[in-house]
Amino acid sequence: MSVRKVAAIGRGTQEPLSIEQLEIGLRVLGDRTSDLDLFWEQNIDAFRRTVIFAIRETSDVLLSPVIPLGWRVELESQLEDLVGYIELADRYIARRSANSKRAALALMPARSQLH
Repeated sequence: MSVRKVAAIGRGTQEPLSIEQLEIGLRVLGDRTSDLDLFWEQNIDAFRRTVIFAIRETSDVLLSPVIPLGWRVELESQLEDLVGYIELADRYIARRSANSKRAALALMPARSQLH
């Protein structure tokens, strides 16, 4: 499966990714012929929305007073992992934004010479 086909997952919607879309993404990530930089560039926003959704759902379950201790410990651990994924996504997005700004600034002198 190509990265280009997967690039459309999660685009044009503010909904989290479906299980099927996540599975497709995992297959692409495991495919050694995929352009991982391109994959993340095209899917980081959808990934971030999905992780935020998972954090909300996990937090809601943890609010239940009747959740068994074993489940509570497991979900709290997963919640910590999810927060770590958000931090990674945010760093990627910030780096992407900084790179875009640098590219735009690099083009500014060239643009002023065109007039």
